Amino acid sequence: MTAEAAKPKEEFREIAHSGGTITIRMFTRPEGRAYSIEFRHCRPVASSFYSIHVVQPGIPIATAVLGGMGSPHDPGPVPGCFQVYVFSDSEGMYGRQCRACNRYWRSKSPSIFCAYCGGSGAPHEFLTDAQAHYVQQYSAAFKDALSHQEDGEYVIDLDAVADAIGNEEKPPFYYAEESQQNRFTCSECDSHEDILGRFGYCSVCGSRNDVAELEKTMIAIRERINKGGPYEDCVRDTVAAFDSLVSQYVKELVRRVPMTPARKNRLESARFHNLAVVTAELKGTFDINITAGVSAEDEKFGALMFYRRHVYEHNGGEADAQYIEQSGDSAVRPKQALRESQESAHRIVGLVMRMAKNLNQGFHEIIPVEERAIARHKAYLQRVIDSRPKALQNVRGIRETS
Repeated sequence: MTAEAAKPKEEFREIAHSGGTITIRMFTRPEGRAYSIEFRHCRPVASSFYSIHVVQPGIPIATAVLGGMGSPHDPGPVPGCFQVYVFSDSEGMYGRQCRACNRYWRSKSPSIFCAYCGGSGAPHEFLTDAQAHYVQQYSAAFKDALSHQEDGEYVIDLDAVADAIGNEEKPPFYYAEESQQNRFTCSECDSHEDILGRFGYCSVCGSRNDVAELEKTMIAIRERINKGGPYEDCVRDTVAAFDSLVSQYVKELVRRVPMTPARKNRLESARFHNLAVVTAELKGTFDINITAGVSAEDEKFGALMFYRRHVYEHNGGEADAQYIEQSGDSAVRPKQALRESQESAHRIVGLVMRMAKNLNQGFHEIIPVEERAIARHKAYLQRVIDSRPKALQNVRGIRETS
C-alpha cells in the first residue's frame, strides 16, 4: 500500500469555495457616479466572509470593520481604497498562510496569529497565495466596472468558482482550500482550527493546544487502565507523553524568548526524562513552576515514576543498580521486575495533567494570548448559563467551563 493510499480520506482533501455572486452596480446620482456592491448566496453549504481594504492593483492594506444594520461605514485607512470580500470554503473555514513561516492552515474565524510560529498580524496579512490572486482579479474587475460611463451591473460569479473544483479549467477568480490533519476547538476561545500535525496555536486567541491534545492521550490511557492495563505500559506512555509536551513548550520558548547562545544550545539538546531536572530547568530559566500546587508527596511519587519510565522503556521492566541508586527506591532488588497498580497508574495521569496545565499557564505568562477573544467567549458562556433555569445554572461543568 502506498503512503497516499494509506492516508486518511479527510487529510489534504480539496474543499470547494462556498460560492455565491457579487454584483457591482454602477449608477448616476445628481452629485456624480456611484456604485453599490451586493453579495448573494443560495448554496446548501456553510458560508461566511470578512472584508479587507485594498488599493490598486490589488494590495491589501487593512482589515475592514463590518458592523450590523445602521453601523457607520468603515472608509478605510487611505483615500481611494475599496473593500474586497474574502469568503470561506464550503465548510465555513478560511484558508490561512503565514508570511513569516509560509505555512498553511484553516480557521473558522479570521486569524490574528499563525497557528505554527505564533506570529501575530491582522487578518488581511494571512491571505493565502490563491486568495491574494483572487483579490487582484477582483480589483481588476472593480477597476473595469468603474471605468464604464454607462449604468449597469457587473457580476462576479463565485458559484462558478465553487463548481470548478476537480475540473481542469478554472475561472480567473478560482481558489479552493485544503483540509489538514488535526481539527481542534480552542479550549479558551472556542475557535475551530485545522492544522498540519498535532500541536499548534489557536489562530484567533494565540493559546497553545498542547494540553488539550495531552488530555486526549490521557483519556485513552485511563481507559486502558480501567480495562486492566498493563499498568506498567500505561505509566511508561503517560510519562513519555509529558516528556514530549515539555519538549514542545521548551522548543517554542527557545525560539521566541531572547537568550544567550550557550543557554539556547543547552536547552535545544536537553532531554526531559528526570522530573527534578525538568522542574529546576523550567523554574531557573523561565520562572515556570510546573509543580505549583503539587504536594511534596506527589512530587516525590512523580519523580519515581519518571525513573520507572526509563526502566520500562529500556530495561524490560527490570530494576538495575542505577535505577535503585538514582531513584532511592530501596524496596526493590536488582533484576526485580517492577510492578504498577491501577491506583499508581491513575495517580501519575492526574499528576501529569496538573503539571501540564501549570506549564501552559507559565508559558502564556511569557507569550501572551489575545484576552479579548477569550473574554468574548466567556461572556457568551455566561449568557448561556444566565438563560438557563436557576435549577440548572450550577450543573457541574457549566460553571467550570466558563
